[in-house]
Amino acid sequence: MNHKNNTLLLVLFLCLTGCAVSTNDTISVLPALKTGSSDQKLDVTAHLPTTVAVLPFVNKTGSEFAYTVVRRTLFNHFSPKNYRLLHLQDIDNRLALAGIDTPALVAQKTPAELMAILGVDGLIYGDVTHYDKIFAGTYSQVAVGVEMRFLNGAAETVWEVKDVKRSHSGGLSLSPVGLIMNALVAAQHVYGDLNLYRAADDLGRVLAEDLPEPENLSQRARPLITNVVHSGVNQYLTYGDKLEIGLEGAAGMKAVAVIDGLGIVDLMEVEAGQYVASVVLANNLDLTDIAVTGKLQDSFGQTSQWVSPYGLLNVDNTPPAAVSQLRAEARNGAIYLDWTAPADMDIALYKITSAVSETGTTSEAWESTNSDYLVASSTNFVTRYLSVAAVDRAGNVGTRQRLAAEAAPDGRYSDAVSIGSAFPAVISGVYKMSPAGNPYFLRNPSRVATDGVLLIAPGVEIRVSPRASLAVMGELHVFGTADSPVTVDDIADQGFEGFLALQSNQDISIQGLNITGAGIAIDVSAGSPLISDSELTENAFSGMSISGVARPVIRNTVISGAKASGVIISGQAQPIFENNRFIDNQPFHLQNGTEYQLQATGNEWQPAASNMTVLGDVSY
Repeated sequence: MNHKNNTLLLVLFLCLTGCAVSTNDTISVLPALKTGSSDQKLDVTAHLPTTVAVLPFVNKTGSEFAYTVVRRTLFNHFSPKNYRLLHLQDIDNRLALAGIDTPALVAQKTPAELMAILGVDGLIYGDVTHYDKIFAGTYSQVAVGVEMRFLNGAAETVWEVKDVKRSHSGGLSLSPVGLIMNALVAAQHVYGDLNLYRAADDLGRVLAEDLPEPENLSQRARPLITNVVHSGVNQYLTYGDKLEIGLEGAAGMKAVAVIDGLGIVDLMEVEAGQYVASVVLANNLDLTDIAVTGKLQDSFGQTSQWVSPYGLLNVDNTPPAAVSQLRAEARNGAIYLDWTAPADMDIALYKITSAVSETGTTSEAWESTNSDYLVASSTNFVTRYLSVAAVDRAGNVGTRQRLAAEAAPDGRYSDAVSIGSAFPAVISGVYKMSPAGNPYFLRNPSRVATDGVLLIAPGVEIRVSPRASLAVMGELHVFGTADSPVTVDDIADQGFEGFLALQSNQDISIQGLNITGAGIAIDVSAGSPLISDSELTENAFSGMSISGVARPVIRNTVISGAKASGVIISGQAQPIFENNRFIDNQPFHLQNGTEYQLQATGNEWQPAASNMTVLGDVSY
C-alpha cells in the first residue's frame, strides 16, 4: 500500500473515531475530506457561446432531492463566469411551454432545437451519477458526482467532465445567516442532507474553475457569494407568516434577494459578509415554486447571483374550493361521510366538525386526509349537524359544506324517504318515520309492498282509525327504546281492530313498540319476525295472533289486559317466548291450538301459569 493510500486511511480513521470538537455554542470539525477524479477535454479552437442554459439534469441516483440540489448548486458556481446564464426557472418554464417537462424529453431534442426554444447559443448537459451516504454513529459522509458536457452554437463539445466529491459531517454556524440555516435544519429535519449541500458546493467550486469562458473585459472579480438561505423551504407560507432570507458573501456590498412575484428585497449587512432580511407576507400574495435568488453588487456595479439550493418558495393565500357531493350514510352508532375532493392540487387534509344545532358552535372536530370519515360514537337517531372543509398546505380553509345526519342501525335510514303525516296506501321503496313528523295517522288500510321497506325511529307516535291496519309484505324495522318507544293508539277513543298484519318472509325486527287499545295488536301469519322490548296492552281481543307456519321470536315483551287471550297460536305456528311478562289477560295468557308443544318456560305470569290461565299443550 502506498503512502498516499495510507494517508487517506488515516484521515478516514480519525473522522470515524470522532474528529469533532464540541463547544458550548456549536460543533467544529476538521477540514472536510474531499476525493474525486476528473476527465476533461477542452477544444480551445471551438467558438465559445455567449448565452448559456443549464438543462435539467438526468438523475441516475434515485434521489430527487440530490438531483434538484446539485443542479442549483452548479448553476450558482457557473453564474459568475463571463456568460449570460439563463435562470433555471426561466429554462424550466420555457421547456414546459414547449411540452418538454422531463429530462427524458429533453434528451429527445437536438441541441439546435433546444437552443431555438431557449434563445441561447450554448447548452450544458448534466447527469447526476452519484449520491451515496455513509453513516457510522455520529459520523456521516456524502458523495455526489456528475458527468457534464458543454456545447456551443454549432453543437460542438467545448468542455466535458466527470467528477465525484465527498463531504463529511460538520457543525452548524452561529452567524446571522447560520442561525437561519440552523432553524431550517431544525424545522425541516434536513441535517442528514447538509453534507449533500457541502459536497455539491465543493464539486461546483472545482468544476467552475475548469469551465472555459470568454475573456472578461473587466479585470475586476465579481463579488463572492457562498450561501443563500430562506426559511420557506419545504413548507407553504401564508398571510402574516415571516419569511427570513440570508446571504453570505463578500463584505461591504449591496445585497438583495430577488423573488418573482414578491419583487426585490433589500438585505441588511448585520455582520461582515452577513446579509439578512425579514419579510411579513401580505394577504394578496400567491407564489408557487419560486426560486429565491440572492444578488451581491460591488461599488463598480459588478453583480453576482446565487440561487438558494435548499428549496423553492411557496406562498398561498387562496383557500381551496369547497368539497362537493357531500353525503352521509347511517351506521349503527356512527355516521359515515364521504365527498368529492375539490380540484385544488395542494389539499393537505379535511376538517370535519359537529354541532348540536344548525347554527350552534362546534362541539367536536376531527381531521381526515382522505375524502371520507366515520363519525364514531354517535347516538342513534340523534341529529348531528356536520360540516366538511378542505384545508390546503398553507392552512387556508375552504368554504364549509354542511348537512344534518343521524346514526341508525340500518344504513338505509339516511337516504330513506320521509312519510307524510298520513300513511300512503302502498309503501314501495325505502321510507322512514321520525319524531319530526308526529303524529302520523293511519286512517285507511295500508301495506308495505314486497319491494318496500319501512324504518320507524324512536319517539314516533301513530294514531289508528277503527278499520285501518298496516299489512307488511316487505321489510319493517321499528327502533323504539325504553326511554323513547314507538307508540300506537286510537283516534279520539274510537278503538281500532288491529295495527300490524305481518305476512312477510323478509327481515322484520320490532323493538320498543307500545300498542294500546287494539282489537288484535299484532297478527303474525308468516316469517320469523323478532318482537322485543315492547308492550301490547288493553287489547279488546288479544295482544297477538300467530298462525300459519310463522315462527316469531317474542322477547322481553309485556302482554297485558287482553280481554280474550294474551296470545292465540294456531295452524302450524311455532313461536318462541323468552323472558316475557303476561299480566292480567282474561281468561287466558296463552291459547295453543297447534299440534306442537309450546315451550314457554322462563316467562313471568300474573296470575301464575296454570290450567286455568294457559290453554293447550304448553310447557311453562
